[in-house]
Amino acid sequence: MTELAGEFADRLREELDFRQEARNATEIGAGLEGTDEVHIPVVHRDLSTARVLVMEWLDGVSVRDADRIDAMGLDRARLADALLRCALRQMLVDGRFHADPHPGNVLVLEGGRLGLIDFGATGRLDALQQTSMRAMLVAVQQRDAALLRQAVLEVATLRRRFDDEQLERALARFMARHLGAGAAPSAAMFNDLLQLFFAFGITLPPEFSTLFRALVTLEGTLTTLARGYLVIAAAEQLAAEWARASLAPGSVEELLRKELASLALLLRRTPRHLDRIATIIERGDLRARVSLLADEQDARALTRLVNRTVLALLGGVVGVLSVMLLGTPGGPPFTGDTSLFQFFGYFGLFCATVLILRVLVAVLRDGVN
Repeated sequence: MTELAGEFADRLREELDFRQEARNATEIGAGLEGTDEVHIPVVHRDLSTARVLVMEWLDGVSVRDADRIDAMGLDRARLADALLRCALRQMLVDGRFHADPHPGNVLVLEGGRLGLIDFGATGRLDALQQTSMRAMLVAVQQRDAALLRQAVLEVATLRRRFDDEQLERALARFMARHLGAGAAPSAAMFNDLLQLFFAFGITLPPEFSTLFRALVTLEGTLTTLARGYLVIAAAEQLAAEWARASLAPGSVEELLRKELASLALLLRRTPRHLDRIATIIERGDLRARVSLLADEQDARALTRLVNRTVLALLGGVVGVLSVMLLGTPGGPPFTGDTSLFQFFGYFGLFCATVLILRVLVAVLRDGVN
C-alpha cells in the first residue's frame, strides 16, 4: 500500500509541473518518430514554464464523435488498431507510455492520423519489466500458465513462500475462466489477476499498477472508437507478431551477438575472481554467512515451539513446588484448618494445571503429528 501511495504521489507531482509534461511529450514523441499513424504535438520549450505549456495546435475531432469520423470516411477499426499498436509500442518497446489515454486525450486528425495530448500522467518500465510484460502477453496468447508464472516471478516481490505448482494451477484456472471459449476477455481481468497474486503473497512493482490502469483506460477509449473492439485478442496478435519478429534471422543474430559479448566480459573477469578466491582460501580467510530463520514462517514456528516449551516447563516447576508446599507440615494458619503453605500449594497446582492444559490444547489443535 505504501508503494502504491508513493507511485500515486509521484504521478500527481508530475502532473502539476508543466516542465515535466513537456519532457514527457518530447520523450514519447521521440520514441514514435517514423510512425505515420499517430502524431505527438511538438512542444515549444522556449515558451514553456512550470505554469505554462505551449505546444503545437492539433485540429481534429474527439474519438467520441463517431458521426464526424464516419463523415471523414475513416475506418474506425483501423484507427483502433493503430492506437493499440502505438500504446503497446510505448509500453513494451520504448518503456515510456501515456498513462491516461481516455477519449478526451485522443483526437482523430485530418488524413486519418491520431493525435495524443495531455502527457501529465505517464509511466515508465525498465528493460526487465518490459521483457516480463511481453512474456505475459505471449503466455496469455498461448494459454500457457507455466510461462505466465515464470514471467511474473521475474519482476515480482515475494512476501512469503508458496507452492509453485499451486500457483500454476491457479493461473490455469484464471485463464480458463477469462480466456476460454466463449469468454469475453477485457483489460479489467487484470484486477482479478492482481487479487490472485495478492492471495499468494506476490507483489508486482508499483509501475505495473500504472500500466494496468492505463490498459483499462485504453480499453474504454478503443471500444468508444470502435464498438465491440476486442482489446485482448488484438493485443495477443500483436504480441505473437513481435515474438515471431524476435525469431527472425536478423534478430536472432543480433541476440547471439549480445549474448556472446556478455559472455566474453564474464570470461574475462573469471580468472581474476578465481585468483581472488584462491588467495582467500590460502590465507584462511574464507567465511560463509548463513542467515538463520530468514523466512518469516520458520521464525513464527520456532517462536511457537519456544513458547510452548516455556509454558510446559513453567507448569511443571510450579506443580512440583506446589506439591512440596502441600507436603510441608505446619506453617502459619490461613483460615480454619488450612495453613498458608497449603493455600499456596493448592493455588500453585491450579496454575500449573492451567498452564499444562494450555499446552495440551495447542498441541491437539495443531495435531499430535
